[in-house]
Amino acid sequence: MNFFKSFYLTSNAFMVLGTCIFLFCGGLVLNFSFVLGQVLLFLLFLAVLVETILLYSKAELIGFRRVLPNRLSNGDPNSIELQIRNFSRINLNLTVYEDLPVQLQLRTWSMEVNLEKLANQSTFYEVRPTQRGLYTWQNTYVLCRTALMGLVARKITFEASSSIGCYPSFEQFKKLPIKAMVNNYSDANNVHIRKIGQSLEFEQIKNYVIGDNYRHINWKASAKQGKQMLNQYQEERSQDIYTVIDMGRAMKMPFDQQTLLDYAINGSVALTKAILDTKDKAGLITFSSKTCSYIAARSEYKQFGVINDKLYNLETDFLESDFEKLYKFVRFKIRQRSLLIIFTNFDSINSLKRNMQYLKAIAQYHLVLVVFFENSEIVQFVSQPATDTREIYSKTIGKHFLSQNQLILKELVKSGIQGLITQPHLLSIHAINKYIQIKRKQMI
Repeated sequence: MNFFKSFYLTSNAFMVLGTCIFLFCGGLVLNFSFVLGQVLLFLLFLAVLVETILLYSKAELIGFRRVLPNRLSNGDPNSIELQIRNFSRINLNLTVYEDLPVQLQLRTWSMEVNLEKLANQSTFYEVRPTQRGLYTWQNTYVLCRTALMGLVARKITFEASSSIGCYPSFEQFKKLPIKAMVNNYSDANNVHIRKIGQSLEFEQIKNYVIGDNYRHINWKASAKQGKQMLNQYQEERSQDIYTVIDMGRAMKMPFDQQTLLDYAINGSVALTKAILDTKDKAGLITFSSKTCSYIAARSEYKQFGVINDKLYNLETDFLESDFEKLYKFVRFKIRQRSLLIIFTNFDSINSLKRNMQYLKAIAQYHLVLVVFFENSEIVQFVSQPATDTREIYSKTIGKHFLSQNQLILKELVKSGIQGLITQPHLLSIHAINKYIQIKRKQMI
């Protein structure tokens, strides 16, 4: 029974059968054509028999192993390795079908592999996930044909279910020059004397000198020494930087099969790495219609893994975001002046005005940078010349939508709030550049 389930005639065999039928039809007029059809049908039967014996002579014709990476990078091409071994002494042509994860929505995927006799071969293919979560590969089906004529195919099923997680994009670090940008900032920062804030890290007790802050006089040490002594503290070298991610309805808009929320998550991961590389403290805040959650800012590098795991498990129902709840949460949780980089999206000036009072209130206690998105498809559309009257009207409407972004930016700047407009695929690099620009200007 297994033989009949795995035995297939290929398209080559049916082409030869079609030729035989054509010759048999011609035999109604020419006897030679009928005889030629009989000979061809006999040769086809013989060839099918020989190839069947070759393909089924070994119980284990080929070996197969799928090698998955430890995790997938969201929004990036990920390489999957297939290791195939030929146990027979004939060259094989293989068609490989994979039960790919349902999130990829690839129903007719297949690949061709030419495998020499007694050879081991590794072949690769790429998948591009666009959603975070668990991706499960199921069975692999291989149709084996001989390299002679390929009239018969033997189907072999490899049952190998395996699952891996798709995390926020880490492949982007191979493309982003984060180290170079951080090093340039560090080199430029050497010529500045930073006097921002007052650290609570005690360094030493020293003699009081005119001009020192008298509030730091250590009266007990002064009484023992008989002269004024001063507590000296370490200079504050790092600030608290929080990436704030809006998980509301406005972040559901898709670009290149990814939502703005996923772009914001990928940008937040890249920004977190840049923050830690500059020795600042990185933290995370997420907010939606009902809840706010956060990870307190820390400077140790294991913070990157903590934030990455939090973003991997981030789920939302994409309801309207509550900026008032964000303001109350920030006032209650974050006591020290910090830089809040808010990833959100405003589709019109009216949507900004509904929440401007809360952004202004937050900006009274923290430095706020609002990062919002420009529609890359509209930008691409209006950049091309119009060919008819209909396109002229369409491009005019498109430019009106783009001008709304500039009005939003002006409103933010007028209210003392930093703003950044970026296209989704350029978010990471633009956000890091803006952060370094803020650091250079010593705005916090």
